[in-house]
Amino acid sequence: MSIFIYLINKADLMKNKIINFSLFQKLFCDSRYGVILFVLILFSSCAKEIYQKADYTFYDQNFKLDNSTSLRTDGVYVLKSIWTDEDGGKLKQPEDHRFYKFYPTGQCNLTLDSSFKIKTEKDYTDVISKDFVKQKRTLFQAYYKLSGDRIVIESRVVQRRQFAYKYGYVKNDSLIIVKAGTHGKGTFADSNFPSYYKEYYVFKPLALQNEKQPQW
Repeated sequence: MSIFIYLINKADLMKNKIINFSLFQKLFCDSRYGVILFVLILFSSCAKEIYQKADYTFYDQNFKLDNSTSLRTDGVYVLKSIWTDEDGGKLKQPEDHRFYKFYPTGQCNLTLDSSFKIKTEKDYTDVISKDFVKQKRTLFQAYYKLSGDRIVIESRVVQRRQFAYKYGYVKNDSLIIVKAGTHGKGTFADSNFPSYYKEYYVFKPLALQNEKQPQW
């Protein structure tokens, strides 16, 4: 027990970047304690972190959604199909249920429902309501920018402490994501909008009432 407590104290020191390397090496090489120490290191490196407004480069306190835009905020965009250019073009059904919710203040959120439990309008609104309470961790919370019919979504990759971007189009009650990754710097350059991949999201209107500003 005393060794375990000692290892926890060592993990706390490591978290504060104070490391006695020779002692650390001795403990890690000891097969009895190496596994425990490795787990503690892994746990501390994966600690939850919450990102807020100032942590996003896309955050704009004066953001207002243009009335002329095709992007809608009175419902969700649900993934219906995925197209790739392989074999001359192939359309397939998604393996999971996912949807985007956009807000007129510049935020958006992606929800993944791998078990397909979200089905009714109440199910959707219940999930969305969680955006208005204090977040416990950052996952797919994001900010977006628009330029004509093009959209760029900026989120945080917590483990890597870097930004990830999704590039796409908003047209006729549809959201089409054509590229995703950490490259492209979140710009509207043509190179960020290729034509070899497309995720098709179809808009689903919801009876949303008294919507607040998301808590990120």
